Amino acid sequence: MDENSDPVVTRGRTTTNGVGMATRSGGRGNTNNNNSPSSALRRNQSIQRFNTLNPNAYWMNSKGAWVTYVCLIIMMHLCLLAMPWFGTDMAWTLTNVIHGVAMYVYFHHVKGLPFDSTNFEPDCSFRLTLWEQLDDGKQYTDTRKFLICVPIVLFIIVSFYTKHEMVFFLVNFIVLMFNLIPKLPYLHKKRLFGINKY
Repeated sequence: MDENSDPVVTRGRTTTNGVGMATRSGGRGNTNNNNSPSSALRRNQSIQRFNTLNPNAYWMNSKGAWVTYVCLIIMMHLCLLAMPWFGTDMAWTLTNVIHGVAMYVYFHHVKGLPFDSTNFEPDCSFRLTLWEQLDDGKQYTDTRKFLICVPIVLFIIVSFYTKHEMVFFLVNFIVLMFNLIPKLPYLHKKRLFGINKY
């Protein structure tokens, strides 16, 4: 038998036929190969690629993220405090309200992935909010505890500086509840009254 007629498997999964032309194996026409080790390897690689390319899952675990988050809140408060028409109580309340609204929208309302989604599996994270994607959905991680504690500490500080006046207290308490209730483990991947379901 001629040496050129033997099929030779190369690294790129090509074979050489008897004429010397390269043919591709495992192409689109081959549908019976879904459970082969190479397809399982491709699936594992796509899952690993998804985990490395989805910044929503672990962005708060990166170095300096917590300090940056707190510094942004302090900078926002100092900007509001620098405005002469806001008193201390109003500046603290606005800090809490702006932070609370931004946190609710960013963590509990907006869904999906922030970057190009062509490489991801169709239903991986497109229907999940940022809070649901955080730490791959694990509850009671350090990051989740930190993000629960920040609105509580901010509420306590605001209550102190507003001297527990009823109007400020009610506004700040409502903002606190809008930030804490969606973070409860019981409400993980649940939509109240069908809001933000799709």
